[in-house]
Amino acid sequence: MPTAIVLDKCYLQGTAKTKIYELATSYRLVMSEALFYELLTASEHERSQCFAKFLPTENPVDLVSHIGTLMRIEIDTHQPAGKPSSHRETMRFQFNPSLLNTGYELPKEAQKIVIEQTSELRTNVMSFIERASIIDSFFPNLLTGSDTERAQAKQDAEQAVSKPKSLLNFYSTLESPFSEKPLPPATLITEDWALYRWLQVHFLFAIDLYVRYHGKIPTVFSPDIFEKMEHDVLDAQLLMLGCLEGAFATREKKLKRWWRLLCPSGTLYE
Repeated sequence: MPTAIVLDKCYLQGTAKTKIYELATSYRLVMSEALFYELLTASEHERSQCFAKFLPTENPVDLVSHIGTLMRIEIDTHQPAGKPSSHRETMRFQFNPSLLNTGYELPKEAQKIVIEQTSELRTNVMSFIERASIIDSFFPNLLTGSDTERAQAKQDAEQAVSKPKSLLNFYSTLESPFSEKPLPPATLITEDWALYRWLQVHFLFAIDLYVRYHGKIPTVFSPDIFEKMEHDVLDAQLLMLGCLEGAFATREKKLKRWWRLLCPSGTLYE
């Protein structure tokens, strides 16, 4: 079966249509729920531009859900859920060609779904901010010393997150985010688990946000800054799925750096 690649929006936007077509002839392109949401809520021009880069055929991409679906499977079964592409939608579909038109308005049912997903995303942003605000309880030296020392402390924290032993120590302190069922024991967890990648990527984003605001993360953000936070949450989803799949396509500088840290033997398309 062809290798699957998790796509992100900046890669789709910044890569020529011919290159996307070339990839699609040899690989399975994975479109997550996060990417689909980003495309539907993009400007009409961006939406048209991105959807035009997919082959006008049946099932041009593998549609997959968010990582929460995989985590629930792992909590229920105490086994790794597997790669995102192994949970792709099996229905036959084609993208509506009207998505290529800049004047196209989504049907009311689709608009309703987007509104629901936007509400869920905003809730996730608030959780994201809460986690970032307490990251110093795990890494107390992030803001200590000179600029050089702080930069080293951040690098050391990121390195710790990339190491299984350190990460599983952090994992042992968690409670299940989805149900009353207990989390699988740390002795079972390895890098191919969604729970592992969820924790790992959230730590990286939390460290980055905490340092960016020098430990004083606001409780209220301007609309523009909050929108950037939403993009961070969506990017985190895509990075998690890419790590699980073992292949990721992004042009985002931060995501590329973290990918190389978390998946040095994986495949990166940039």
